[in-house]
Amino acid sequence: MKNIFVIITFLFCAAAAFGQIGGESVYPFLGLSTSCNYASMGGACPSVDVAGVNSLTSNPALIDTTDHLAAALNMVSYVADIGYGSALFGGRAGKTMISGGAELVNYGDFTLTDEAANNLGTFNCRDYLLIASAARHIMDSLPLTAGVSMKTIISKMETYHSTGIAFDFGLRYYFEKQKITIGLAVFNLGCQLTTYSDNTREKLPLDIRLGISKQLLHAPLRFSLTVRDLQKPKIADDFGRSFANHLIFSAELFPQGVVSLKGGFNVMAHNDLYVTDGSVFPGFSFGVDVRLKRFSVQYSRQCISPAESANMFTVELMIGKMMR
Repeated sequence: MKNIFVIITFLFCAAAAFGQIGGESVYPFLGLSTSCNYASMGGACPSVDVAGVNSLTSNPALIDTTDHLAAALNMVSYVADIGYGSALFGGRAGKTMISGGAELVNYGDFTLTDEAANNLGTFNCRDYLLIASAARHIMDSLPLTAGVSMKTIISKMETYHSTGIAFDFGLRYYFEKQKITIGLAVFNLGCQLTTYSDNTREKLPLDIRLGISKQLLHAPLRFSLTVRDLQKPKIADDFGRSFANHLIFSAELFPQGVVSLKGGFNVMAHNDLYVTDGSVFPGFSFGVDVRLKRFSVQYSRQCISPAESANMFTVELMIGKMMR
């Protein structure tokens, strides 16, 4: 019980240490979820350890749950013909789990005009991300895992370019008897290296997330609660709405089975995207994961508005098991 108190206190203190009031930020694509499993559970679950290299997108410390060479390909059909995806690879080097990969966000082609609306051709907008991660147990006697990711950011909008660098940090603590996992993740600590047009550097979208997951002892169910944006105590004018906007709820049925069903509710996404007399589903997400011995196929759907939803597909290959 003493260990539980120490770990929880440490997690809350670490979150407070990075606290700051947020504002406008650059590179908003860094908040997009590229993993089917995590997208289907509200987009952010730092305490849910799903085996595979995609776990680093939710918490860099979670990639330590993979003990074989693996690869993942993620493809997303987003709104307004926007598409994005990523390719990740990972494996174990001694006691350390390492992974890396790349992400591309394609916003499509746009018509270029002058002040008189003359057509001057087309231009495109794209964002690129290169990521390298590592995670390991801090000590053998303590079920505490730490992870870190380094991200190189390249953004191109017509003739404007910008680059940046960011770091993600994560911790994971697992209570085996109770089947409870606590995770803390700090995302996008970094800065712009070069700006789009002038020397004014903008802040990156810092996000501090704290999550707890509980798998039932005698039923194939796991429930999770995530508190997002801990660095922003106030994210709405009304206290009740502000408090609720920090929360993401998710659940998994048969989380350790061949087929698992997942669902989530992102309160802030619902409040921001809900319109009167429209669908009540914005902010809800669901998905399915078919996990076999050597590969996994996943699908998720995020409800964004009454007219738009994001569909995501993931294929994970357990290369280490394929080679045996």
